[in-house]
Amino acid sequence: MALNTGLKLIQWARRPTAAAKDRKQVTLRDRRRAQLRRHARDERVKEQRERDVAKYLYYVRPMI
Repeated sequence: MALNTGLKLIQWARRPTAAAKDRKQVTLRDRRRAQLRRHARDERVKEQRERDVAKYLYYVRPMI
């Protein structure tokens, strides 16, 4: 078991290094995905807030 793990570590250490250009592209892609997720989350929160306000007004307006 330890020998197998050691061999895997050696293979991992000898792997070819990623080019800086590839890392930058990955970083940019990850950043863009994060922006899209953040935008989608903001949109969901905004829609939920609008639904909550509409629901509140539906129940409160008759009492005003």
